[in-house]
Amino acid sequence: MNDASIIKLLFERNEQAIEEMKISYEKLCFYIAGNILSVKEDQEECVNSAYMDVWSSIPPNKPDNLKTYLCKLVKNCALNRKKYNTAAKRNQDFSVSLDELSECIPDGKSIEKAISDEQLGSAISKFLRGQPEKYRKVFVRRYWYSDSVEDIAAFYEMNPKTVATYLFRVRKKLKAFLQKEGYIDE
Repeated sequence: MNDASIIKLLFERNEQAIEEMKISYEKLCFYIAGNILSVKEDQEECVNSAYMDVWSSIPPNKPDNLKTYLCKLVKNCALNRKKYNTAAKRNQDFSVSLDELSECIPDGKSIEKAISDEQLGSAISKFLRGQPEKYRKVFVRRYWYSDSVEDIAAFYEMNPKTVATYLFRVRKKLKAFLQKEGYIDE
């Protein structure tokens, strides 16, 4: 079943929509949660919470892309669960991927004028659409799906050093782009 049909079921408050989402996206949802959380029960809780959030928010929301909408909910839930579970401790691999991005994404405190997360997300999407496909895919796997450099290298049959180089170059270009667009100070 396609996303439009699932959204239609959600608007009709038909519980079959949840089953259809599970059929279409459960594997992806667990993949995202699993890259952030190591405990299976936490992963299940986040995925189920995301399904509930979709059920609760559609309607009134009507996302253009149900897959992205659901994945974002899973990722946010997993991040919140990770923060709750570890408090001061952190998953080394996941922390490294966030630290890598910290040099090019504004933290909100250093920005003099308020910029919404949505505007920043749109700017990053615009930037990524202008990048070569392989660079874009490597970037998304690292920073959206939280894959390790080694996993990305294996997935694309590349050398891990090449992946690291791709990521370095894209972060450098992203930082320059966000500076040019006025999102971060030079």
